[in-house]
Amino acid sequence: MKEKEAAVRAAVAGKDKKKHRLHRAAIISAAAVFVIALALALVHFCYWPLQYLWVKFSNPDVAAAKAGELRVHFVDVGQGDAVIVELPDGKSMLIDGGNESYASKSALLRYANALGVRMFDYLLLTHPDEDHAGGLDEALKCFGAEKAFIPYILNYAADSSYADFLDAAADTGCETEISRTFLTVLSEDKDDFYYMMFLSPFEAGVPGSFYDEANAENATDTDVNNASAVLWLEYAGRSILFTGDITEEAEAKLVDDYEILGNECFKAEEAAAWGETVTLAPALDELDFLKAAHHGSAGSSSERFLRLTSPECAFIGVGAGNSYGHPAQETVGRLADIGAEIYRTDELGSIVLTVRADGTYAIDYIGRA
Repeated sequence: MKEKEAAVRAAVAGKDKKKHRLHRAAIISAAAVFVIALALALVHFCYWPLQYLWVKFSNPDVAAAKAGELRVHFVDVGQGDAVIVELPDGKSMLIDGGNESYASKSALLRYANALGVRMFDYLLLTHPDEDHAGGLDEALKCFGAEKAFIPYILNYAADSSYADFLDAAADTGCETEISRTFLTVLSEDKDDFYYMMFLSPFEAGVPGSFYDEANAENATDTDVNNASAVLWLEYAGRSILFTGDITEEAEAKLVDDYEILGNECFKAEEAAAWGETVTLAPALDELDFLKAAHHGSAGSSSERFLRLTSPECAFIGVGAGNSYGHPAQETVGRLADIGAEIYRTDELGSIVLTVRADGTYAIDYIGRA
């Protein structure tokens, strides 16, 4: 009898030990889950959004900028435009964001990460076409931006890339401002002074504004393209013009106004952060570098516009073997006729223009994405 009782007690004790081990294992598992969840939360909120952790891998090999350099990266995003500008004071700007494809978005986000971007200081969407706006919502969710310059376009679909971009800007708390002629951005550093000025379009309601045509009931794709932001950036005596997808019509407006007014056309006095007044005077007839409009289409980079600006170098963002025939042979010919060196992302991959503090410059290739 005593042996049977001992056996029962042993069995009960063994069962209790098993229950204890299971209980302890459950506690350990719960603690592990908590630690992992806490670690992931810390990574997400303090280091990098988890859904974009893949951006940290397989980045292109891009050397770090040196002090006093302005670097303009024409990112190879296939058929579309995306430019990252590293300003000499350490700030950064994203101009357009490529198309909606995964390859395009991946190339842009990984390139920005390779440059060490934590948050863009400025973002510019030149116009709402999918091959310019496609990746901007992801760029905002991944990196964010302090301020975005946006086109004043009211006719767009609820499921468009432009709508996604506007939603992302609102969701991320990004400050927005409508792009318009004479709007300026000045550096806060006197020693590495640069400035940007929008040369087109005039704000809506001003006679001749391309925004009014783009928002008309019968607006065409060409009308929307002509409402692209045209941005002048100048540093160390060197200038570059970003032109979105403007056509010969918008180029002609710039040429007409400049031929009448010359250097006074866009001249402005602005208060600098260090207390002085600086004179800004974009000189179209002294342009150094041109971001060719509309991926080098035949309807842009007109002979008259190129004759006035006569850039040393022209950069074309375009996808290899694209169905549009970009860049058009006529455009390439016109650029060659004025002696411009032509750099194309479909041939060279991502391209880097570096302007040094003494005004010298270099052009390098990062290669295909």
